[in-house]
Amino acid sequence: MMKKFLLLLLFFMLYFLIIFSEDDPFKIPDMDMDINMNFNSDIENLFSEEFNKYFDEMNKEWEGHLKIMNEQWQELYKESQKEWDKYYKEYLIKEKKFLENFEKIWGKPFEYSSQKWFEFSEDLKTFSEVSFKSDEKNKNGYLEVKTIIEKNESPEKAMEKIKEQLKRTISKKDEFTKKPVLENLIDKKQIENPKIKKEKETVDGKIIYKTKIPIIKNPFLEKAKQYIPIVNKISKKYGLPKPFILSIIQKESSFLPYARSRSGAMGLMQLIPRYGATEAYIFLYKRKPNPRILVNELYNPEKNILYGSAYIYLLHTKYFKFEKEYSKRKYMVIAGYNMGPVAISKRVRGLNLEKMNLSGLYNYLLSNTRKETSDYLKKVLEYERNWVKIYP
Repeated sequence: MMKKFLLLLLFFMLYFLIIFSEDDPFKIPDMDMDINMNFNSDIENLFSEEFNKYFDEMNKEWEGHLKIMNEQWQELYKESQKEWDKYYKEYLIKEKKFLENFEKIWGKPFEYSSQKWFEFSEDLKTFSEVSFKSDEKNKNGYLEVKTIIEKNESPEKAMEKIKEQLKRTISKKDEFTKKPVLENLIDKKQIENPKIKKEKETVDGKIIYKTKIPIIKNPFLEKAKQYIPIVNKISKKYGLPKPFILSIIQKESSFLPYARSRSGAMGLMQLIPRYGATEAYIFLYKRKPNPRILVNELYNPEKNILYGSAYIYLLHTKYFKFEKEYSKRKYMVIAGYNMGPVAISKRVRGLNLEKMNLSGLYNYLLSNTRKETSDYLKKVLEYERNWVKIYP
């Protein structure tokens, strides 16, 4: 009984600290909470039975609080959507202009990717693409720069533009570490003397040159090492396993802090500003966000991991709280993070979850979600098993 009482006491201490903290949600005492466990590679036992009991008690005690908070969230959320409407009207005008100009220059549409980071010259005639995913020649990913010049311009002009763009890209700093994003990941000699080649001639006679430089180290290990101080804080605060947070980051953005998807999801954990990010912000600060400030914050790794993890915490405690067993709930959370919690809730609500074992739920989710979501679930669990060996 005493242990149970202490667990509940710790929960309420954490709850009130979150509620009354103003602008810095990290300002909480260091606590050796029972929710911060050691994990093994068995996906069915990533959380102990003790945490499941703790979570069950938390759900019972917090039922009333969540009801009140849900009403507050709904009101703030509705108000915030009006401001997002105004923001997106301006944003879409700029975005349309950018896409039209890019296609006019390059002769093809620009495609965003959640797994890539793009940097552009002011005139859009030169751009860099960074990927941490392997291709046929670069097992750790690459930094590629392309430039387009007029037919009467020399290859030396192309080289000059490519060098400028390379320097611009490798000097771009991570807003958390204050160091270049690609520090220790690129051979400097290849930046100083890149090998360029003519890619093709366009329909209107312009010429495209490019260079492709390999990433020299495992970028996932390098970036995880940089972000683990943030992940440690968040893991303690929300009871989320470190390997789980890292696996979401890897699947969402490949650890590229400036990644952005076609749907407008941004940063390490690929949050859509007006939806998941806004919900997390309201939960953390009990007020609606300023759209412009929040959008900029999503490229800051510390803020992005905070908002992404807070959103995952809400998936556990709000959207999927009806499932008491952590491992089953985790599968729903992963699928919900990708496809949307409401869509996943609708798919599992009619199931007899108590009688369904973990592998049964896993197979059900694979068969009853879109391919993107079923692939997402598989990959996150695979990455989690890998990360647990490095950051248990």
